[in-house]
Amino acid sequence: MGSSLGNSSLWVNTKNTGDIERIFCIAAGKTLVGSFSVRYGLVGRRVRDFWLGHEHDPSEKSYTPLDATPDVVTFDIHPAYQRRRFTLADGLSVRETVFLPLLARNEAQSDPPILYYLVEIENGSDRDHNIRVIGSARLRGETTENVMAEYDTSLQGLVATNKDVRKPTRILACTEKPVAYETSFDFGQVYNDTRMRALSNSCETWGDILGSLQVEFTLEAGERKLFAFKIGVYEGDAVEARAAYKATVSGLDALDITIANLEDTIHRSEVITPDPVINDGALWSKANMRRVMAKYPTGWLFTNDPGVTSNVVCRDCAWFIVGNDYFMPQFSRSLLDKWASLQYPDGKLPEFVDALTNEPEDDGLNINDDTPLYVMAADHYYRATGDLDWLRQNYASLAKAGRHIVSQMDARDLVYCSANDPRGDVWAIAGWRNIIPNYSINGAVTEINAECVAALRFLAYLAGRISGNDADAQYFMNYSDRIRDAMAKHLINPDNGMFYLNIGVEGEAHTDLTGDEVFPVMFRACDEETSFRIISRLNSPDFWTSAGLRTASNLDPRYDPAAFSGLIGGVWPGLTWWYAFAAAPSHPEFMVKALRSSFEHYAEDPRRYNTVPGQFSEWFDGESLVNRGMRLSPWEPPRFLWAAIEGVCGLTLTDDLPQIQPLVPADWRWLALRRVPYHGEEISYFAVRTRNTFHVYTTCEIDTDHRNSVYITDASDNIPIFSRSARVIAFQREHETILLVGNVTTTSINVPVDLSSILMAEAKYHVRIYNSERDDWVADTDIAREEVVSVTATIESQGYRLMHITRVDE
Repeated sequence: MGSSLGNSSLWVNTKNTGDIERIFCIAAGKTLVGSFSVRYGLVGRRVRDFWLGHEHDPSEKSYTPLDATPDVVTFDIHPAYQRRRFTLADGLSVRETVFLPLLARNEAQSDPPILYYLVEIENGSDRDHNIRVIGSARLRGETTENVMAEYDTSLQGLVATNKDVRKPTRILACTEKPVAYETSFDFGQVYNDTRMRALSNSCETWGDILGSLQVEFTLEAGERKLFAFKIGVYEGDAVEARAAYKATVSGLDALDITIANLEDTIHRSEVITPDPVINDGALWSKANMRRVMAKYPTGWLFTNDPGVTSNVVCRDCAWFIVGNDYFMPQFSRSLLDKWASLQYPDGKLPEFVDALTNEPEDDGLNINDDTPLYVMAADHYYRATGDLDWLRQNYASLAKAGRHIVSQMDARDLVYCSANDPRGDVWAIAGWRNIIPNYSINGAVTEINAECVAALRFLAYLAGRISGNDADAQYFMNYSDRIRDAMAKHLINPDNGMFYLNIGVEGEAHTDLTGDEVFPVMFRACDEETSFRIISRLNSPDFWTSAGLRTASNLDPRYDPAAFSGLIGGVWPGLTWWYAFAAAPSHPEFMVKALRSSFEHYAEDPRRYNTVPGQFSEWFDGESLVNRGMRLSPWEPPRFLWAAIEGVCGLTLTDDLPQIQPLVPADWRWLALRRVPYHGEEISYFAVRTRNTFHVYTTCEIDTDHRNSVYITDASDNIPIFSRSARVIAFQREHETILLVGNVTTTSINVPVDLSSILMAEAKYHVRIYNSERDDWVADTDIAREEVVSVTATIESQGYRLMHITRVDE
């Protein structure tokens, strides 16, 4: 597969050849442009043209198509773009960079609907070359077969619309002035390997057409050429589209702005640990999440299947929020406000809404996970932002959801889903695995009850934040406790001490042991002994693969690793990361294993496993471990980030001081978390293990059981570091700096560090250095700035050096 790219206006899939597969318009809810490809040719006739007797006009140049040699093609996968690098004949080096612009830094709702396809060709030979480049797009997309186009000289491109309604509009243009253009049905010419014919300058052909632009130039020896094809996709008519297109920036400027915006965005809540896989996973989770944030006619939302459907699912939004709060909380608020507006009068939340029409659907269920997860997400958003005004405005909706949960409790004090549709699937499954045909998970469902325990507990907390709601707080806490007690009484299987999957509507207890056992642990709906038992059992070989946790044991009679969307035996990364979070308190080593496994699998062998490095695909076959779901799944990335921050980094959100209790394996000696959005500000901290205890350094006051030193500013970005094997974090206060240099490899390294930006000229400093290998301070001296401004630290495998630097007043 190729990368999936998205901004608030478009969704794009690329092919593994580097070509564009399709361009999906968010506002229209359909693909408006099909494939797009760029082909290259050099002046010259094939020898066989002569003996075949082909006629040739000597006044016209003949071009022979050139292809990249497959084994020398390199792909660069970057949060902002996909780049293909290859060499054509005689030293012509080509770089094709495909990206969607992310030009809005804060709200990210006004990204232009334009795909940029940058082409850079460098002539590395010692002679000049005449080069022809043709870009071709199938302009119909999913619309009717009546597309017509005209060439617009002011745009240097084709403007295409559907003939009957004269919209939507597609613009295929080039920053280099084309020498020719055409519309045709000549799809075979795109991959003709014998000749590269000139375009006809005719747009008479209409229907399911191929729109093409031809660029020609002479590239002298050592010269470089850079230009861009631009494909604009607009829901409106041609007049509106032309005006919008002309207002956009050039390809290079758009790429620079996009990279700069992503640099800022994805480095919020930067997870930094001795494990580079976890660090990369946290960074790429934010890049993936940013791609799916879309501006629909009904709001700023995301679909559960980008480029395919415009349905927005409440469950997926809730899980998205708990990760998204850590880097773009304004999007979390947009999601929550949308669901509050869609809530049914009885307090229940819909299953999904069509983002084009705003029509909700509940699949006929009286209760499922949507309602408690809505409350969970709201609680998380409030704790992350401290937005009391928002809580006051939305508390009535949240309380109504809580009362609906209580209204669905049966005589046993268990929340009860009465759906019993013989089709099974979404009409009879109350939890997250709700797309299994002819299969039901209804009645008293362990997953749903665990979520309701947590939701009512969260509501008690939120009620307590608003004066005059003490009665509500007591009410919700009482019912949370009652459900928890009922789960222990009725839903525990006495044969193994773990939970039933559910007790169905016919009263039958389902003993299936599945990945759903993580829910009572995650949501603190069971005691520590049961939690320990569950985490240990799910760590067994029948559940685990090298790519993560199976949804069901491979010994289960129903086990099918490739069917039912992988929900009875496939590997879902999101489930693996739920497990990571659940395992953190009792088994931090399991947590690290879980976080690593599925993300690492994305880059393991992309051709074999049908994955894209850095891109969170949906689910893997439980045996072959091949991706069989979406190539970029919106709900997987936020769960990774959430588990990494609240699990590994040990951050607990409160409406007051953040709580920090790192939960890491015994062999980890340091970790850091930088630029966390918290109550309208950004906070950073790092923790180092010294003599078997943690010392936590922070940029704010915190609540922790460990030693804590509070600094004022995070100066890490001011310190250049000249090694990809290390990370540097630096905090300052008054005349004092604390500096951590951590090794993220399993070998010893030498790390040069430049401190010139944080040390004053002609000053003297008192320097202390802590050596994690010796587990002690190894230096304590006064030294001139010139002697310490440029240092090299030798650090053992996954170890650290801590430098405490204080300016000495003469």
